[in-house]
Amino acid sequence: MPTANYERYGLTGNPFRELASENLDDVTIYHVNQDADTLLRTIRDEVLDKENRAVVVVTGPQGAGKTQRLLVTAAEAREHQAFVVYFDVTTRSPWVLSDLAQAFEKSAKDAGLVRMLGAPGWLRAVTGLGKMKRETYDPKEAGRRIGEALNATTPSFLLLNDLHNLTESREADVFARTLEEVSGVIKPGVLLMFACYASYLAWLTANQPALASRINRTIPLVALSDDEARLVLAKKLLAKRIVEELEPTYPFDRQAIHDLNEAARGNPRRLFELADFALELGVATRAYQIDADVVRVALATRATLPAGTSQVWQETPAAGPTTTDSTPTKSAAPSGRPARRSIWGKSS
Repeated sequence: MPTANYERYGLTGNPFRELASENLDDVTIYHVNQDADTLLRTIRDEVLDKENRAVVVVTGPQGAGKTQRLLVTAAEAREHQAFVVYFDVTTRSPWVLSDLAQAFEKSAKDAGLVRMLGAPGWLRAVTGLGKMKRETYDPKEAGRRIGEALNATTPSFLLLNDLHNLTESREADVFARTLEEVSGVIKPGVLLMFACYASYLAWLTANQPALASRINRTIPLVALSDDEARLVLAKKLLAKRIVEELEPTYPFDRQAIHDLNEAARGNPRRLFELADFALELGVATRAYQIDADVVRVALATRATLPAGTSQVWQETPAAGPTTTDSTPTKSAAPSGRPARRSIWGKSS
């Protein structure tokens, strides 16, 4: 059953509560293309056509969309029956190479490349990396095996997320030299792509110049424009929408979205966090819509709270005229209020 508090906005619930909802199943639904995505699409298509090989790094701060770009690349590559190994580098992994070998094995099984008679030679070579001595393994041998496995399965994609976490590991230098060897072995039809903070790329350039020199393209992610912020919020809202004829961004008006995006500095994850907070305030005060005044109060309150706080509002009657709790319709605006405008240019 729909949640009554959110029904006033034509929603079944708060669509911003699950900030990390993007996965291989829904990432392309919520994704908003920027200039970086046009470039990534060109690179991906050349690899899929086996015209080129590529080593690509995507940089940006936390929440900028690095993981999303890797997931979109993985999803679209799989649509073209490419072999994809997606691997999250975490600070919890005591041995990155061993975990990566397991990721290769899982991807091969998921792709149906492991037959009844056993695994292909390239996979046996990669899974054998788990037997190498920790932290002192031969990076050239490890990189050669990984590169040859990618060459044997073209078109193939090796996607490494959050490579900056490698700096927390004693394996940082040897694994970077492994990737250097991979980049030298791969042939046309292979994409090695990793995401990291810009600071890690600077460290890599200073400490592993041979690997840095083999990067074909560095793609820094830029802040969302207001139009892009409207679109990404509209896509999130659509997931909880129960009234089709409302504006895609309702209950947020244009000024509210501008103010939220400015406060978030164009960072998608931060934008969702602030939109979540503003929406909860709107529900609690029974505001007709989330406008600049609601956002101003939400941002001021949010700034005084400890990090990680999400729910502080208690539902109270709104001051002044209010609407009922019924689901809004296109004619629900009070008399004298200007008609809302759609981000697609249609009046409502």
